[in-house]
Amino acid sequence: MFEQSEIFLQHYISTHKINSRSIITIPVVVHLLYNVDSQNHKISDWQITSQIDALNEDYRLMNADRYKTPSLFDSIAADCEINFCLAKRDPNGNATTGIRRVATPYTVFTDFNSPKQTANGGDDPWPYTDYLNIWVCPLVYPELGYSTFPSASIDAASDGVVCHFKAFGRINVFSTKYKLGRTITHETGHWLNLIHIWGDASGCGTDDNVGDTPLQDAEHYQCIPFPFVSCVNSGDMSMNYMDYSRDSCMNIFTAGQKQRMVSAINLFRSSILNSTACNAVGTFSFDIGITKIIHPDYIVSGGSITPVVTLHNFGSQIITSCEINYEKNWKSNLNVFNWSGSLAPDASLDVTLPAIADSNWYNIFCAWTKNPNGNQDADTTNDFKTHSYYSISDSVNSIQEISNHNNPEIVFLTNSFLTIEMNNIEFTEKNILVYNSLGQLVEMEIYKVAENKYRFNFSQNTSGIYYIRFSDSNNSIVKRVLVQHDF
Repeated sequence: MFEQSEIFLQHYISTHKINSRSIITIPVVVHLLYNVDSQNHKISDWQITSQIDALNEDYRLMNADRYKTPSLFDSIAADCEINFCLAKRDPNGNATTGIRRVATPYTVFTDFNSPKQTANGGDDPWPYTDYLNIWVCPLVYPELGYSTFPSASIDAASDGVVCHFKAFGRINVFSTKYKLGRTITHETGHWLNLIHIWGDASGCGTDDNVGDTPLQDAEHYQCIPFPFVSCVNSGDMSMNYMDYSRDSCMNIFTAGQKQRMVSAINLFRSSILNSTACNAVGTFSFDIGITKIIHPDYIVSGGSITPVVTLHNFGSQIITSCEINYEKNWKSNLNVFNWSGSLAPDASLDVTLPAIADSNWYNIFCAWTKNPNGNQDADTTNDFKTHSYYSISDSVNSIQEISNHNNPEIVFLTNSFLTIEMNNIEFTEKNILVYNSLGQLVEMEIYKVAENKYRFNFSQNTSGIYYIRFSDSNNSIVKRVLVQHDF
């Protein structure tokens, strides 16, 4: 069946051109299968919403870590022009949140299809013609998830994605390795007909049937140095969402993968293009929410951020007041802004919030609304929004601090690669910043190659002096590097 479907797909790709800027929206229903004796019953609606936000960022090339894509692949990094929404209509046309919470007697699912069957402790799927079904449940670790593939004959009883609850969402998550929501990004790629980047067989003779992804010998599980060459290529694309790398390593779909996914939708899943499941059924009197986080953008600098969010009135009444809550990284430092004004039904307004302190490196900014006109919000699933971003130090002040800090010894580098091992202090990638001699933060490919050992790739940077700062709340160590390319 797969071989025949692949023939159909390749013929479609060769005879059809993708209509760029034609956005596809896919309705999602999340079946949360919970057992009161396990942790997964604690997954909130907002954690589910954060997963949809992660999907949209990754498939629209809006992920904060897109800057980490090696420059060799910049030209093929793709906005797949695929959006996802939690369904607003159920199969009977009634209003829904797109979230089904179903109690199950099982503390773990071991059978492939049981989560998809009400009779076996799961929850029957909604029609694949209108929805992407995602089941979130306890699986046998290290199984993180699995998915069905599209074909000319889709099994309506099993189509969809299954995900371990520990790898779902990007707030209040249970796993440090899989905390950015990319298990669902990966498995949804399968649902849209992508296969693994290495072609699912060891050796350089297998391919993923995508022209712009390099041949790769096998899967990767960590952030590996680039270029790491396993076949005759310019470097493995271990940062591709269809590898097995941990979440923090992933950051790219390619133009060829986009073509394959969009073609599969048009060929095998075309009915979902006409789905109305994202359209709300009527309106509530008091329903306000946040539809977009404008600031912070994906990279910001300085010790604080001044958030800007888009407020939208989903209800039928004019909203004159509401509460806007916001914080970063789902911590306890909650900030509350009491907004007042006048917002007509179906109208939007950008609201600037009071500044808050920021922290370096990767962050998730969260914002949500409460109490429109002093009333309980009728639909809380559209209240909440998350956005990923990177925060960097103020480079103007940092360079003087760095250049005078401990009179750092100089390291002469002639082959573009530098490995530094910190024997006495434990650092992580988020604590490492690289500056040039002008005090400007520079983009740098940094890879952890062993415990407390990091490799720096200067091949894309000009010759000159660079400062590498390792820092945490208690320590700051600086290395000064003279890069002299041998060409």
